[in-house]
Amino acid sequence: MTGKMIADRFADMVRPITDEYGYELIRTEYVKENGNYYLRAFIDKEGGITIDDCVKVSRRVSKMLDKDDFIPEAYTMEISSPGFMEER
Repeated sequence: MTGKMIADRFADMVRPITDEYGYELIRTEYVKENGNYYLRAFIDKEGGITIDDCVKVSRRVSKMLDKDDFIPEAYTMEISSPGFMEER
């Protein structure tokens, strides 16, 4: 499975959760940086995303990832605000 395929599948998991909370899913990515894999979702809402918003989404998505377990490598999942997103 390619990084894009993993990111797209992750987006399919995250989007219903962000929709439920009234957040917007901006982007997902699965990348390797400095020898480590990162699975990231960038979310936003009117007025801005807080750390508590990120934690709510992270906890729910983490449970889904544990159950589905479709990523073969060890990785770190991050849910973040697009304010922290670097241009790529």
